[in-house]
Amino acid sequence: MFQQYFRDSEWLSLPLIALVFFFVFFLVVLARVVFGMRDARRVDELAALPFGADPADASEERPRHE
Repeated sequence: MFQQYFRDSEWLSLPLIALVFFFVFFLVVLARVVFGMRDARRVDELAALPFGADPADASEERPRHE
């Protein structure tokens, strides 16, 4: 019964396309983390974010890193 359904289905390529898309997306994110986080100062800055100044204290100006 399922063989007949899958043989006549036009949508069988969509799961393969989605799998390839998400795999490529995963590789891009992985490459960004591995190669984009080589600067130790930037990693330390990101690691300290949860312990940073209170966001409600808007009077304190924090430097922006580019």
